[in-house]
Amino acid sequence: MAQAFAVEVRAATKVFGNGAEGVVALDEVSAGIRQNEFFTLLGPSGCGKTTLLRLIAGFERPDSGEILLDGAAITALPPFKRPVNTVFQSYALFPHLSVAENVGFGLAMRKRPKAEIEAAVAEMLALVQLEGLAGRRTAQLSGGQQQRVALARALANHPKVLLLDEPLSALDFKLRKEMQLELKRLQRETGITFVFVTHDQEEAITMSDRLAVMSAGRVQQVGAPHEIYEAPVNRFVADFIGESNFLEARILEAAAGKLLCSLEGGQQLRVPGEGAQGEKVTLALRPEKIGLTPAARDGRDNGAFVGTISERIYQGTTSSYHIALAGGGRLVARDANREDGTAAFARGDMVAVALPVAALRVLRD
Repeated sequence: MAQAFAVEVRAATKVFGNGAEGVVALDEVSAGIRQNEFFTLLGPSGCGKTTLLRLIAGFERPDSGEILLDGAAITALPPFKRPVNTVFQSYALFPHLSVAENVGFGLAMRKRPKAEIEAAVAEMLALVQLEGLAGRRTAQLSGGQQQRVALARALANHPKVLLLDEPLSALDFKLRKEMQLELKRLQRETGITFVFVTHDQEEAITMSDRLAVMSAGRVQQVGAPHEIYEAPVNRFVADFIGESNFLEARILEAAAGKLLCSLEGGQQLRVPGEGAQGEKVTLALRPEKIGLTPAARDGRDNGAFVGTISERIYQGTTSSYHIALAGGGRLVARDANREDGTAAFARGDMVAVALPVAALRVLRD
């Protein structure tokens, strides 16, 4: 018998409003979140990720579908009866209470013995590395420290699942990076299933064991970060996760898992994939997969295309090159800068552009 998911969502639909004015926030969404994993819901604003988190927490109920925890239905349970805690974007700390009182608040509400509360508070403050701040008011803490207090309070009840609703969005860039590592450490050390909501693609890729990319109330793809980055299932995922070049093409020949495709500029490429002759497809390619060398002559150059660099954007260790292909079409390529920090190519340079067929993905909307 298959092991139950920590959280399972089955065909959940949620509509806000009535009739023609109703807004479909979730459209028959299904997802399984494994035990002890860091799972991220990723997508643009309005895609339904926070609504899905609120359904798991119990703050909203689905119009149809089920929510299960460890294989048991919890759809009808109120939030306080679910072994789930939530860390909100605003942290929602009590300013009139000390750090220790904030961390122990949930246990105190459950009327746990004083000694148990004190032991749990000490354990949680050590876990989030705030041992010396137990007596301070939350207003005396930095943003990063306040977030750790919110995490410690949520973890003090030892929930089976911890839900995090964009908890890093209010932090500055450096602190945000530090807290990403901190959250990963906490998840690993506690063994609790984390469900994290963000619209930040880099954050999701950095922190997640697996992630679900959402759009328009639906899950577009679920997988490990490298699976979603390297093998997106459609154009939305390829465009939302990282940066991609999209080449419109038509299939000229299809046989044995190989497609001969003609680009809009007349160039031809043979790529792995399935399709039918005459079908229109989109070829996706990440900028860092493209190879650039000085062009030797016009037209094809050793199997590569030739183009002219119309723009160079310096990005520290790398530079991005906007390239106008000689046969029509545009690409963006990313290449490492030289050891002295200078770029390998300049605006106006002609370059041979190698498109590795193994890295090309055939997409359909």
